[in-house]
Amino acid sequence: MPDFIELITVSFYISAPILVIAAIGQWVIQFKLIPNHHLNTLPALRCIIFTIITAFILSIIIWLIWPFDPSLIMYNDRISIPASIAEFIAIPFWLKRCGYFNRETN
Repeated sequence: MPDFIELITVSFYISAPILVIAAIGQWVIQFKLIPNHHLNTLPALRCIIFTIITAFILSIIIWLIWPFDPSLIMYNDRISIPASIAEFIAIPFWLKRCGYFNRETN
């Protein structure tokens, strides 16, 4: 159990910068690049929060099943590869789930 708590703690500290940068990027996508989304601010912020939580959980799962050398988890000792992969999975999933990619039929 202490190893799992240590994994979660280390994963959080390493993934936090990627999660913050991706959340800012998702905010730009949601509020600036998709102008006709017809969602209020609260559901849009909820979508960002769900994305952060999902990406964090996915990054832990990717850490646990990482098939390569553990030293390759960090790219240039700065970017967490599992966190980046998790964000690339979570952002499109939650944008579609929250209704940003639904087609309008008029």
